[in-house]
Amino acid sequence: MRSHRARAIGVAALAVLLATITGCSSQTLRIFPMPKQQTVAVGKSVVLTCQAEAPDTALVSQPQWRDPKGLIINEAAAGTRPEIYTEPMPAKQLQYLYISSITTAMAGNYTCEATYTNMPLSASVVLETFVAITWTNANENQYATKGKNYKIMCEVKAEPAPSVDWFKEGTSIVSGGRYVIHANGLLIINVQESDDATYTCRAVVIQTGELAERNIKLEVYTAPEMEERETKVEIKEGESASITCKARGKPPPTYSWIKASTRENLGTTARFGVDEIKGLLTFDRVEAGDYGKYICSAVNQAGHNETEIEVEVLVRPRIFELFNTTAAENTEGRLECKATGRPVPRISFRKLSNADRFLNGPNDDGRINIETTSRQTGDQMESSAVITVSRLNRTDDGLYECVAENEGGEARKNGHLTVQFRPSFEHMNNVPVWSWNAQPVNISCIAESIPNATIKWKFHDYDLVETPHVRIYGSGPISYVTITPIDASLYGTYKCIATNALGEAEHIIQMRQAFPPGAVVQARQDTITATSVSFNIVGPPEDMGPPIEAYTVQFKENGNFDWNLAMNRTWSANSLYIVENLRPMFTYDFRFAAINRVGVGSWGAPVTVIMPRRSPPEQPKWRESLSSESLIHGKYADRYELQWKIPADNGEPIDMYDVSYCPVLKVNGKWQVSAPSDCVTEELKSFEAISYEIRGLRPDTRYRMHVRAHNALGFSQPAQLYVQTALGNPSGSPSIFRWTHTSTDILVAMLIIYILK
Repeated sequence: MRSHRARAIGVAALAVLLATITGCSSQTLRIFPMPKQQTVAVGKSVVLTCQAEAPDTALVSQPQWRDPKGLIINEAAAGTRPEIYTEPMPAKQLQYLYISSITTAMAGNYTCEATYTNMPLSASVVLETFVAITWTNANENQYATKGKNYKIMCEVKAEPAPSVDWFKEGTSIVSGGRYVIHANGLLIINVQESDDATYTCRAVVIQTGELAERNIKLEVYTAPEMEERETKVEIKEGESASITCKARGKPPPTYSWIKASTRENLGTTARFGVDEIKGLLTFDRVEAGDYGKYICSAVNQAGHNETEIEVEVLVRPRIFELFNTTAAENTEGRLECKATGRPVPRISFRKLSNADRFLNGPNDDGRINIETTSRQTGDQMESSAVITVSRLNRTDDGLYECVAENEGGEARKNGHLTVQFRPSFEHMNNVPVWSWNAQPVNISCIAESIPNATIKWKFHDYDLVETPHVRIYGSGPISYVTITPIDASLYGTYKCIATNALGEAEHIIQMRQAFPPGAVVQARQDTITATSVSFNIVGPPEDMGPPIEAYTVQFKENGNFDWNLAMNRTWSANSLYIVENLRPMFTYDFRFAAINRVGVGSWGAPVTVIMPRRSPPEQPKWRESLSSESLIHGKYADRYELQWKIPADNGEPIDMYDVSYCPVLKVNGKWQVSAPSDCVTEELKSFEAISYEIRGLRPDTRYRMHVRAHNALGFSQPAQLYVQTALGNPSGSPSIFRWTHTSTDILVAMLIIYILK
């Protein structure tokens, strides 16, 4: 094969020589690109084109390529793409050489061959390779930890070998201090947060003039640092709660929670929830046993940190024991109240009928004492309090409230202290029981005692025996007797005797025969007007019958002798005994009788009254009992309301009232009108008026006020009152100046002074 190749080369050389000698160079092969020596980066694709140039290209055989070893480079099989192959273009007498990705092994001399009329033709090109700058270990994002050494990796390959230098945010870095430049990176000693920046790794190949830069973002990670917070938190049993753990770090840390006593991961424990991003630990339905220490851990790529938090579970007190108790009067009684909770419950007592609580320790001069104790019981604290009452009396009986409280809330429960005592009738009255005309009556007996008393009855110191006319109902603590007094023998003294284990008591009831009242002792005329008259009545004694309930009067004109035609009026006892709508200037006869439950007494105490003539109305009376000379302090600065009772009209109807008021001063102990021109009178055109509000008064000023009633015969005597208005601006109108004669005088004086200036 070598001899054949040598011959071919010789023939080609001879042809070239002949062509040179003869001057014929029109048959040749050209390789594109044109340079005879080409430099290509390793990994790049290469295509070379071999083209025949001849007068008649049809006489040129199809060109072919040989590799640096002289081997023919074949065409690619259908559907394949080998590393190196040829591709013919017969129509154009072209032959392509394809190198998919050139390597250093592929460098060398490539030759294109062909023949022209049996004369060999050839052309060659030398391919030289070089390794381009290649980043082999230079991640664009790298992460360092604060406080540690870190090398920013930047490994670069190239042939010829490159030189590497470094920049931080565009500023050149040289070895020294905290920076050490290595062949494969930049070492930073004791990384700080200020080292967080963009670094540039620059590679230069002097021989080829190639330059490449790699920007590397260095993030400085910091280990978590726990933020300060309270080391103890309080949560309430039965509620939902949460506690938060916060840490500073880069990147932001994730969180986990464990309970120190059990080391359980609370992120996977029932009733707990952990937010790994926010550091939030949540409790669903807090239980008493959740108290204790909890550890929060914060972790990121730079490290971890943890903090311990004390959780105190506030358990609302629960009173689990408070029993009712019973003790006898003048002995000692005690109630004990027990409660659990967390923290230790504070127990106090109060009697439910009293708003104030007892103090722990002695109360009521040591008669009442409260003692408390406490102890640990499992997850909670137990408190006990005993209230001891010495020398018990009946007022100590009742409900006592036990109050247990702590920071988690409070609980209340009532216990009853029952004070036993001997029977008592202190709340029963000693009023006689009356009967008449054989009417049945009940006499009752209610014995107060603990325990309940039994009751028996006696009549005239003998045991009371039931008969058809005497019936006994109940034997205690309530008993009553129904008596039908068909004769006088059943009237007298009945005795109720109540007995229990602590003693006995008796109650005496007088049953008396009742009669109508006696005659009225005296009826005396009191107040008289033209149309009305009132009386003072002295009634008969009440020893013969029930209390007097009312009085009745008959009255008639003096000329009429028939009392059957008289008019009647009845009053309740102790009321105002007044007869109205009488005729002026007439004479009337009156007689009176008393009334009790039995009936009406006999008529008596006759009185004859001559009615006066028609006249102006009576003097009005103030609705409240006020002295006409006393000074009343009003509530308001600019007004006062007068209130009065409608007086008797004395035979002519009241048609109006007039109200007058004047500023007054007290001089030598007597009231005097200070400025008569300031007096004001106002008329009320109404006979039903009973009040009037005077407005426009001056603050802190004393006034005399009059009210008079008027009828066709004239004015009544005035009802008089002295009033002092309050200090300050008029109520409801602080910014409005109320003009009076005095204020006008002041304004005029001010204007005169201004003009004189």
